[in-house]
Amino acid sequence: MSLLLFSIPQNSLLDPALRAAARVPVCCVLVAGLAGCSSAGSTSTTEDAVDVPSPNDDALDLAAAYSEERAGDALLVWRDGAVVLEDDPNGYAANRPHMLASGTKTFTGAMALAAAEDGLLTLDERVAETLPEWQADAQKSTVTIRQLLQLTSGLETRIGRAPTYQAAVETPLVHAPGESFRYGPVAFQVFGAVLERKLDGEAPDAYLARRILEPIGAEVASWAGPGGDANLGAGARMTARNWLRFGRLLLQDGRWEGEPVIASGVLAPLSRPTAVGPGYGLSVWLNAPVDPDAAFFDHTPPDVAANSPDGMIYADGPEDLFMAAGLHNQRLYVIPSREMVVVRFGRRDRDWDDAEFLARLLDGRAYDAPARQQAALDPEERVAFLTRIQMSRLDAALALTDAQKDSIRPVVERRAEGLLEIRQMREENAPLRRRDKRLLFRRLRRLQASTDDAITQRLTAEQVDAYRAFRAEQRERLRQRR
Repeated sequence: MSLLLFSIPQNSLLDPALRAAARVPVCCVLVAGLAGCSSAGSTSTTEDAVDVPSPNDDALDLAAAYSEERAGDALLVWRDGAVVLEDDPNGYAANRPHMLASGTKTFTGAMALAAAEDGLLTLDERVAETLPEWQADAQKSTVTIRQLLQLTSGLETRIGRAPTYQAAVETPLVHAPGESFRYGPVAFQVFGAVLERKLDGEAPDAYLARRILEPIGAEVASWAGPGGDANLGAGARMTARNWLRFGRLLLQDGRWEGEPVIASGVLAPLSRPTAVGPGYGLSVWLNAPVDPDAAFFDHTPPDVAANSPDGMIYADGPEDLFMAAGLHNQRLYVIPSREMVVVRFGRRDRDWDDAEFLARLLDGRAYDAPARQQAALDPEERVAFLTRIQMSRLDAALALTDAQKDSIRPVVERRAEGLLEIRQMREENAPLRRRDKRLLFRRLRRLQASTDDAITQRLTAEQVDAYRAFRAEQRERLRQRR
């Protein structure tokens, strides 16, 4: 967290003209072979075989440069009925399947809506109608399929490894259905159990392929998952072109080449938020107004935060923007008002920011969202903001109990207050003499040491090991930025 306080990385963009000149030959080669070089198992169509213009649009160049500099593997932009940019930087092959991580979740939302159209289920039916083992539990018996996929069911969950379908079914509730938003894989695995029983044993991933992907010429290259069960929350690997096809299906309200794959209007629930999950619909993230201090962010991934109260993903972007998002900044953006779908693949990079990327892509301008947000906060708000972010990261790394969260939060608040005091001293005395720098550094080390000691006293032995690994990772990131 001290990184946020002491420095804000400056984004050095390549000159767009030079970048365009460097990339045009590669793009032309890729485009010339687009129809004949699809990934194994994909079906090329006349819609794919388009002439991709040279990336001379400044906005495309800015976005491509930003993605590449932040460990980008692929960037594919569909706009107004055509591919307008295909970029595979840093040596990544265009036809190589890539992990989608939690970007996989959106398949489950679309699959549930297709199953509803097929008469297999309704969103508001109780899960217990299909899972008799839930019928005897007073709260579990009231959970609906809609609540599962809106992540408001109350199931105990955390970001990380997905359970088998059966283990997910056995997971207890930690709050009443509809009371709170909790992000994680368990609800999607419970839905896998429900759909598998509805399908008389057909695997959910097989239904997805048969019902949705094959009609649009797309495929999941492989599925990861526990015990032979597909990880419906994070297990899919897919090429950028195939993920683009799925995004186009969402953009076109379920139609493909003019023919309905999913009936018009059926996909509408994807983008409907809930009161407790205002930035999330039915398996997709929304560009909706969200209070940065909302309890919604207590159980969201560390890399998902409020861009501003006016829009969670990109405050200056279209209100109808929604996205599938996965670990290491895998992104599928769908923007109906712009007739645009964007696929972005990448590797780990903590500096990635959706708002900065989208400002370049949609508006052709640089935009430092974190800097603008922090400048607008008073000290008390900054402490609350930093505390919430750090608590989210700790919970993701340690799977804290509610009692531990209540105990640790004041410790994290004191750390945030101390960091702000150190930053203020640094700014008031700039430029610092060598002696002053040493004194501030010693104070920072004492603050962190006392924080580590206070936190570890509240953890189990297993969590202490995980916390030490978490802190080692933070220190390594700091060294890399210096």
